[in-house]
Amino acid sequence: MSLSKRIFAAFIAFIIVPLFVLGSVSYFMFQHINQEKYAEQTETTLKAIGRNISNMIREANSFSDFWVTTKDSVESLQGAYDPNAVSEEAKKQNQEYESLREQELLRRRVLLTSPDLKSVTLYRNDDRVIKVNYFPDTTIPLEELEANPIFPEVLRKNGSPVWVAPFEDKRLTGANNLFTQIRVLLDVDTLQKKGILVIRYQMRELNRIFSFYSNESKLDRRYLIVGKNGTVIFDSKSELQGAGFADLADTATPKGLNLKTTEYQSKTLAFQGVKSLVSVADLQDLERLGVGGGWKLVSVTPWQYLSGDMQIVLRWMIFITVASLACAVVFNLLFVRRTISFIIRVVKAMRRVERGDLTTQVPVIGNDETTSLSKGFNSLVHRVSELLEDVKQEQRRKRRAEMMLLQAQIKPHFLFNALESINILAIQNEGRKVSKMVQMLAKILRISIQQREEIRIEQELEHLQSYLEIQKYRFDDLFEYEIDVPRELLRERILKLTLQPLVENSIQHGFEGIAYMGRIRVTAKEEGSHIAFFVEDNGIGIPEETLARFAFQGVTSLEEMYAESPETGERRGLGVGNVADRLRIHYGPSCGLILCSYPGYGTVIKLVVPKSAGGEAHEGQSSSGG
Repeated sequence: MSLSKRIFAAFIAFIIVPLFVLGSVSYFMFQHINQEKYAEQTETTLKAIGRNISNMIREANSFSDFWVTTKDSVESLQGAYDPNAVSEEAKKQNQEYESLREQELLRRRVLLTSPDLKSVTLYRNDDRVIKVNYFPDTTIPLEELEANPIFPEVLRKNGSPVWVAPFEDKRLTGANNLFTQIRVLLDVDTLQKKGILVIRYQMRELNRIFSFYSNESKLDRRYLIVGKNGTVIFDSKSELQGAGFADLADTATPKGLNLKTTEYQSKTLAFQGVKSLVSVADLQDLERLGVGGGWKLVSVTPWQYLSGDMQIVLRWMIFITVASLACAVVFNLLFVRRTISFIIRVVKAMRRVERGDLTTQVPVIGNDETTSLSKGFNSLVHRVSELLEDVKQEQRRKRRAEMMLLQAQIKPHFLFNALESINILAIQNEGRKVSKMVQMLAKILRISIQQREEIRIEQELEHLQSYLEIQKYRFDDLFEYEIDVPRELLRERILKLTLQPLVENSIQHGFEGIAYMGRIRVTAKEEGSHIAFFVEDNGIGIPEETLARFAFQGVTSLEEMYAESPETGERRGLGVGNVADRLRIHYGPSCGLILCSYPGYGTVIKLVVPKSAGGEAHEGQSSSGG
């Protein structure tokens, strides 16, 4: 992955993603806190509504208490109709009249006490039924009332009210499903049962209560009152009365609502298929007012309404995230990409410099820190190029000086011995031999003093043969030699004075103290793009320690070559190590010498030079150096 992509990915991973995570966590925390706060607020509201409902029921109870327990009320009923005051015939004649009279008296008294009262039915002990209706209503027969499961509770309370909510028992609440109060009518003096009183209320106060809290909170909220059997007995929107609450919301699973508990509950669940916050409060205070089984006050608020502000937060979070991502892209394109592109250009330029291309330059663009860095890099490369060129020039001068010094080394005692041999031949009147030795010595001197570093192989072999012939005159019957080089290689070039030191090593060291005829054989062959020379002798060989020294330290190094001989006071001549040094300096590490020797079996020296080493470039360089 490129650096620009990594930086962009890091920007996304360490800025955009944390921003998104922070926004998401904030959203859910805000949602949770908002739900808790709203649940607390709803609990307070439900408690307030519960108190208002309790006051409403208490007021209705107070009305019926006053009406059935005061002396005036009982006397009115007795005065309206007294069966002992008239004869049987009068009773029959005036029965309908007296009934109408009692009803009218009761109606007037009730209207002055409670306008929400819609019907009153009195079941007297004499099996008479007195009814007062303010709109059409049905009356349950006394036999059905006595057979109803609630009747024993009415008798047990002996005057205390028992309430039946709408839709809990339609036989008791009538065709209009009104709030119904049933109680025993007592004699105020003797507290004896006078009959059963059934009063039905419309409870318009409930609409006023829930309307007040709905308008006060300005929420799209629904209030329900659920009866003891799970039936909705009141709906603030007048839509769900009579429905089973279990059909509207989850009450069967652990995650749902438990209508049997008296604890306050507030849960998020589906109400009529819509996600809502449903809160339930138990109206415990109503039990002592005659409401048995415990009514539940329910508040239902659609989650969409609650999450309205949270949706705004979520949209802002998404907008900010997208805007941040867009800014990241713009930042990456305008700033990061430009900086990364500059770094990539510098890295590529550095790699080219590492490969040796010191002409590399970084384009100078802009007027900021990258411009200074580009100029500094270009200046550094230029300075390195200058220093490297200075080093190369110094190395060339040093190498040429070393080569000239190596080529100038001719063993002084060899020249002295050659002249001594010529003098001896002259004394013996061996003029032809003297002339031949002088010619061979002249060839050796001519090649040695040439300014060129490389010569043709043909010239190197001629120099080698002249050296061998002179040595044969000096060491008569000590050795014999053979030179076998293919004709096609004679025109190739080789560093001069290369083969002669190898042959000299064989004569001076290989044939020292031998009692047999020494043999030297010089051959050559092509090996790919190189030419390999082999100098073989049948001398005494080279000890292992000397071979090891040559392999790891170099025998007859330049420093050793310049050292004075303690025996003769002369400088040493060109040795095997010096030939290796010259080949390495001139041709590089791919060329050099290989020694194979074993004491008593002779020595083989392999010399490798490039086949194209004698090209025009080397020759031109040699000529310019001279």
